[in-house]
Amino acid sequence: MSNIRKYLADARATANENFSNAGGFADDGAMNGFSAMNGGGMASAPTSQPYIVTVTSTAVVATVNFAVLGSYEFINNAGFTAGGDLVIGLVTVSSGISGINYREMLYQFMQNPFSVGLTYLQSATANQVLETLAINTRDANGNEAQKTLVPTIDPYQQQSTIVAMRYGYRIDGFTKIIISNVLAAATVKLYFYPSDNINLARGLAGRPVSEAFGNPGIVKAQTIKLQG
Repeated sequence: MSNIRKYLADARATANENFSNAGGFADDGAMNGFSAMNGGGMASAPTSQPYIVTVTSTAVVATVNFAVLGSYEFINNAGFTAGGDLVIGLVTVSSGISGINYREMLYQFMQNPFSVGLTYLQSATANQVLETLAINTRDANGNEAQKTLVPTIDPYQQQSTIVAMRYGYRIDGFTKIIISNVLAAATVKLYFYPSDNINLARGLAGRPVSEAFGNPGIVKAQTIKLQG
């Protein structure tokens, strides 16, 4: 238990420093945080597998500034269905992973925060993947930070329905991802590939509470523009 307490104390100190020095984003300016461990007798880090969130609109007009995640804010929202989907107005947020519902996903993010190394967007609706994402986070001391990601499609990319963005940020119970516009009748999937996560249960077994993941290598990541 002493190792866990020390880790949490270090994590709190690091978090406070990050808010002071980097606008609340621990990996501000980083392209990715995936582990590069391989060869030389070292065990390779496990390949990152995504958390998938599906946003579906039945509205006839765009829904402006729609937020997903934000576990602490939304976990007890009256819009949750018996199946664990969250319905807000004419937009439904669900899990894209079989056997896990969206509400369960939010519970996990509250308990086991993680760093994102790659964000992948997919939508059959024209231009939906080009809508900006605002990453909004804060802490219990009242510190707040926001970073806007501007997706761009590589001119050499043949598909216009997907965008992959390499930019490091953290997801915990406070973190919200705000989609500038969910277009009319659109469905968009957001894939969050973790570069590391925290699970205190590992500490009870004498293992490090943090675990790093290797680059999934699913697609050439696109350059992104940052605002703010």
